[in-house]
Amino acid sequence: MTLTPGLCSVTMRHLGIEEVAKLAAEAGLTAIEWGGDVHVPSGDIDAAKRARVACTAAGLVCASYGSYLLADGDSSTAVIASALDTAVALGAPNVRVWTPFGVEPGSPRTGEVVDGLARVSDEAATRHLTVGIEFHGGTLTATAESAASMLDAVGAPNLSTYWQPPYWGSDRSPADDAAEVLGLGSRLSHVHVYEWAGAEDRRPLAAGTRRWRAVFDALADTDQSSRCAFLEFVADDDPRALLRDAQTLHELLGDPA
Repeated sequence: MTLTPGLCSVTMRHLGIEEVAKLAAEAGLTAIEWGGDVHVPSGDIDAAKRARVACTAAGLVCASYGSYLLADGDSSTAVIASALDTAVALGAPNVRVWTPFGVEPGSPRTGEVVDGLARVSDEAATRHLTVGIEFHGGTLTATAESAASMLDAVGAPNLSTYWQPPYWGSDRSPADDAAEVLGLGSRLSHVHVYEWAGAEDRRPLAAGTRRWRAVFDALADTDQSSRCAFLEFVADDDPRALLRDAQTLHELLGDPA
């Protein structure tokens, strides 16, 4: 298994596309997940092309499109196509989508989400894209178990789930996190990397060395797929914090950069 060090562009929302790409390259990162909230909104093909050019100029790979597409019964064909076509314009092989907030497992809306994800996955397959579900509190993919259940229910071969440290849950040990990613195995997409004591308390990545060594060791035992370890949301949204955490990420990955 290969882990590529990367950056979620949402980490630097206040910087322009070219600035984000240059900063990622300066940090020695090699991939970007461009976010659909600020830098590359869904349907903005011009922004997608700018981001693609910026990646090429900086020697980076556009590894994923971080869309905010909600896969549920309200997602029209046009809305789905807009997000997927934006990923294609970026040159991204993967698109991240969300399950809606506030849906109770087993409720009628759960079936709508399953159907929505199936439609997104089918449409993505026609564009040779993979789909990764955001792993997030308050959604139907808030735990490794619920994410696996959703993947089972949809049954699409191009569908997988992201993973990030579940700060929304109870206190966890590094072994707990390692067990989750190991259990997801080949069904795991990319990983969002950060160290938080809570949503409003962002710590240096080095404070989570034990966690991330355990997680990366577990990923090494899963399969030979190539995944990205995307840095996300550093302290104070500070480029200097990003450079610091990127150095820690390189060390954790055994990367000489």
